[in-house]
Amino acid sequence: MFNRIAVLGVGAIGGIIGGYLARSGHDVTLIDQWPANVEAIREKGLTVSTQEGDFTVAANAVHLGEVCNTVEPFDLVFLAMKSYDTEWATHFILPHLSENGAIVSAQNGINDERIGPIAGWSKVLGCVITLGAGMYEPANPIRTSIASRLAFTIGEPSGIESRRAHAISDMLGAVGPTKVTPNLWGHRWAKLATNSMANPICALTGLGSAGSRDTPGVVDVTIKIGAEVVRVGSGLGVSVEPINNIPSQQYVDATEDATALEDLKSQLAEGARELGDGRPSMLQDVIKGRRTEIEYLDGYVARRGREVGVTTPACDRITDLVKRVERGELKSEADNINLMSEFM
Repeated sequence: MFNRIAVLGVGAIGGIIGGYLARSGHDVTLIDQWPANVEAIREKGLTVSTQEGDFTVAANAVHLGEVCNTVEPFDLVFLAMKSYDTEWATHFILPHLSENGAIVSAQNGINDERIGPIAGWSKVLGCVITLGAGMYEPANPIRTSIASRLAFTIGEPSGIESRRAHAISDMLGAVGPTKVTPNLWGHRWAKLATNSMANPICALTGLGSAGSRDTPGVVDVTIKIGAEVVRVGSGLGVSVEPINNIPSQQYVDATEDATALEDLKSQLAEGARELGDGRPSMLQDVIKGRRTEIEYLDGYVARRGREVGVTTPACDRITDLVKRVERGELKSEADNINLMSEFM
C-alpha cells in the first residue's frame, strides 16, 4: 500500500521513525532543513541511540531544496516538523504526494486540523506519539523511553478503523508497540494534556520529564494544567482518553478534592519511572535557543477554552512565562516554579 515513504523533519521523532523504518527495509527518504544533519546522515548514516543499545542505518537523506528533483511521488509522508511549520510544510510536500497518498501528522499539538484544509481530509491521518526522544547532535536521535512502552496510536479523523490505518500501525510496529483507535481526537487531547503539563513546566524550570511528575510543588501545577485541558476538551465534545494511563476525569477531581489530589500525585510519581532521563521537546528548544511550541499547546488550550467559556488561568500564566523564557527575560531554572505558586 505504501511503497515510497518520506519523513519530513528529521529531528528526534522523525529520526526515530525514519531510522527504524529504514532498518526494517522500507524505502524511506529523510527530508530535513538542517544542512549539517543531512550531510552527517549521508556521510556516516543515521545512528539511533536507545536504552537497549545503538544501531546505525544507511538512509537516503535530502535537503528541502533538493526535493524538487524527486521523480517518483511518495505514498506516505510522516510530517514531523514543529507545529508552527505545519502549514508551509504541508503546502511544500503536497505536490510530491501520490494520488492516493497520505500525510500522517507525527507532531505535538493538534495539527491535523491545519493539514486537512490544505491537503484534503481524505489524505490525513493522525499519529499520537507516546515514546520519548531527543536529539542534540546531527544524525543521532535518542530514544529515551523504554522499548516496551506504547510508541504510537494511529487514527483516522473520521473515526473509521481503516485498512490504511492498520497498515501504518503494522509498519510502525518496527519502532515499538502501536495501536489503531476510533477516537483520534480523544487521544490527541490526552497527549495535548501530557504536553501542556510537562513541556512548559520543564521549559520554565529546567527539570526533565520525570521531574515534572514527582517534584513536590511542581506536580501540583501540572495537575491544574491537566484539569484545564480536560475541561476544555470536554467542553468541545471530546471524550478525552486516559492521560499517562490515568482516567482523564481524575485530573479534574484532583483539583476539587484533597484525597483525590494525593492519590493522583502517587500515580504520577509511579509512572515517572518509565520516562527515563528524557527532556521534553520544549526544554530541548529552550536549550538550543529555538522558538517553542507554547502557542500550539497551552496557548491553544486557552484559545479553545475561550470559545466554549472555560477559564484556563494556569494555561494562560504558563504560556506567558514560557514566552518570557523565549525572549530571554527569564532563565530556565527551578526557582521559576514559584511564579506559578498561586496554582500550588
